[in-house]
Amino acid sequence: MNRLAAIAALLLAAGAAVPHAHAQNQKRTPDAPLDFDPAKPERIDGWWTNGTELMRLDTNGAYRLWVSQDRFKYPVEVGAWRRTNYVYFDLEPYRAKPGTRHRVNLEKSGTVTELSRDGMKPFRWLPTPPRVMSDEMLGAWVSPTEQLLVLENGRYEWRRTGPAQGISEHSGSWNGDGDVLTLGPDTTAVDQVSLRCVKGADGQWTLEGRNGRMTRPPLDPAPPPAPGSPVAGPAPSAPPTAKPDAPASAPPLPAKPSANG
Repeated sequence: MNRLAAIAALLLAAGAAVPHAHAQNQKRTPDAPLDFDPAKPERIDGWWTNGTELMRLDTNGAYRLWVSQDRFKYPVEVGAWRRTNYVYFDLEPYRAKPGTRHRVNLEKSGTVTELSRDGMKPFRWLPTPPRVMSDEMLGAWVSPTEQLLVLENGRYEWRRTGPAQGISEHSGSWNGDGDVLTLGPDTTAVDQVSLRCVKGADGQWTLEGRNGRMTRPPLDPAPPPAPGSPVAGPAPSAPPTAKPDAPASAPPLPAKPSANG
């Protein structure tokens, strides 16, 4: 009986050693390379687009989501984003039930990083926001009787420069819908103004409305280059300064005092 028990113990030990050796071999198998380095999390703030939606992740932890590529439209979702680890972060909308979160994860498509959110196509990072029609409406516009400044923050400033009756200036908010720029004054004393943004054959944009056409103000001419500047070319070389003539002979050194005084 003792002999049978010893044989059984040896068989059990041998059986236990097989999976243990297999586990050791698994540990020695090199892991597949990670798409992202946990020690160096990728930067995710900035502009992201999937061709349909546009998302902006600010460095202060806020985010905005649009259902078009036009960042001048009102975003459909505004909230805060919080990074969970090097491949996940959460979006927490402000106008939603408390505790609502959308999980977003980073994925690699070849060498390109993508953001994946349920119900949406993958987003790709952009160095600058997509250029839309509203970008062409920004800036300063002038006509013989008017000046208009369209600001990127959604505000505008209008001023009358020619002789006419009525209000001389007003400001408010603007909206771009296709090629139509609409000015909504803050005061009820001024009606809403609509202007059409038109691109001419020369490639220049104009704003056309009931008061005529507005164009970009001409650039101030550059001042003439100062003499001697690199643009004006090198200044004429001046004659070398004449050095004073050296004395014909050096003055004699004072005689040393004699030892006798």
